[in-house]
Amino acid sequence: MAKVKAESPVAKPVAPAKAAPAKAAPMTGARTVIRIPKTAEIVAANIRKMIIRGEVKEGDFLQPEAQLMGHFGTSRPTIREAFRILENEQLISVTRGSRSGARVHAPSVDSVARYAGLALQAQGTLLSDIYLARLGVEPFAVRLAAERRSLDHLATVRGELQMVSDMLEAAASSRDYFAAVIRLHHSIVELAGSNTLTMISAMLQGIIVQHVSNYVARDRGIANELDRKRNRGAVKSFGKVLDLIEAKDAAGAEAHWRAHMQNANDSWLMGYDQTALVDVIE
Repeated sequence: MAKVKAESPVAKPVAPAKAAPAKAAPMTGARTVIRIPKTAEIVAANIRKMIIRGEVKEGDFLQPEAQLMGHFGTSRPTIREAFRILENEQLISVTRGSRSGARVHAPSVDSVARYAGLALQAQGTLLSDIYLARLGVEPFAVRLAAERRSLDHLATVRGELQMVSDMLEAAASSRDYFAAVIRLHHSIVELAGSNTLTMISAMLQGIIVQHVSNYVARDRGIANELDRKRNRGAVKSFGKVLDLIEAKDAAGAEAHWRAHMQNANDSWLMGYDQTALVDVIE
């Protein structure tokens, strides 16, 4: 019987072991929900950008609803909902009648300041917190003003200071006088040339004006010589800080104004340091 030749052993290929599927990284933190904006919100955002970029000006009317529907490819209810969003932001006002339409309003510092005041009220903010924030803003603004000062703008502020001085010597009403003093504080901040600091200052000054008008001015006068003498010192201090700004003495201007603000805060807050904003802002 013929022998069967044995085949040389050949190693059969071994299939590679399957790698274990990678484990997904565990999700941490709170559950995140991705919200898709409504069409009206997208339309409002596009119109808002047009207003902010100055493509439509203060007092202009937006296109009629029918044209906006065609431009955005959406329905009349969507356009009207977008209008409501922008009205709430005080960027447009919708009128009816012969001149119907949506009139544009450029964003204003005053409207932002009013809203910020309401938000601070809702948080239970104290009046003393407002004065503390002003102490943080104004001395730094004065330093910037000394570094960047514009002689033309500085001359305008000196004119305001002269008006305050004239009101003092003429024994103007205390409310008018102190309101002018507070406006002068804001004008000095504007010398810094910072839009952000100007915005913060406007918000703070708006609250402080109401405090002075509703509370402090009832107890402070400028009618007699003693009152005028005390307030002449404050007017002189304003003049000194403007001189330091003109001389570009940034450190000196900041130090002087910090001391001025600390003294002013102590005076304005006397008896009101625990007063809540909700009791100040009407």
